This record gives sequence, structure tokens and C-alpha cells, in this order.
Amino acid sequence: MVSFPENIEVDRVGILLRKELQHTIVEYRKDGIVHVVYKAGCTITIADIYTMAKFISHIGVANKYKFLTEAEQGSAVENEARLFLATEKGSLFMLKNALLCRFLMIEMVSNFFVRIDNPVIPTKIFKDKAKAIEWLLSSSSDKIVN
Repeated sequence: MVSFPENIEVDRVGILLRKELQHTIVEYRKDGIVHVVYKAGCTITIADIYTMAKFISHIGVANKYKFLTEAEQGSAVENEARLFLATEKGSLFMLKNALLCRFLMIEMVSNFFVRIDNPVIPTKIFKDKAKAIEWLLSSSSDKIVN
């Protein structure tokens, strides 16, 4: 099997809970981060957000978590769902959100989300997973687009 650098896991933190849903994968990591992956070719809807929230509410460790959100190539978020995620209700379980952008289209949508939708929680865009995790684990709560 050939391994490419972008497929190498930069962190070795174990997963405590994992749930594969129709359009997403949600993992609760040992470092307290909730890692959400939007599956390739899927469009995230309000129903998907509520399904993820239901799983996250059952983690039971804290009321709010730091999120690492990663969209695989070809995934999308419906406008209604994107707008909802920017609100207090849509980010009910979030302390801050690191958006991992490895594809140009995902980066463009993420920039729009941060700059135009203006999420109520600290949200930052990253191309590097290690830097995203470092920011999540820091006490910084900047809302900056990189």
C-alpha cells in the first residue's frame, strides 16, 4: 500500500467514541476534541447537524467541546445548514471550531462562512492539521481567517 503525506495522521491521540452517520463521521478524542468529518460527495443538511448534535450530547464529558471540522473533497453544506451553524443554537456544543481545509473549494466556502456568516464562536481556518489542533488546545479564541 502506497502512503501519501496528506494521509499520514499527524497526531496520535486515541479515539474514545466514534459514530459513523449517513453523511458524517464524529469522533471524540482523548484530548477532548470532537473531530467531525464531512464525507466525500455528501451534502450536509440541518437534519445531519441535529443527528451529530444528538450523538455529541451523549458524550457526557462536558457541555461544550473544541471542534476540528474537516470536509472531504466533494462534500458540501446546504446554505440553510451553513447559516444555522453560525448561530448560537447551531453551535450549541462548540467552544471553538478549527476548519481544516485541504481543498480549494472547501477553503473558499470556509472563508465565506467565517467572513460573511460570522459564526458566534471563535472559528479559524487551517491547512495544517497539527496547527489546527495546537490552536484548539491553546487558550486563544481568535476569530481569524488564515
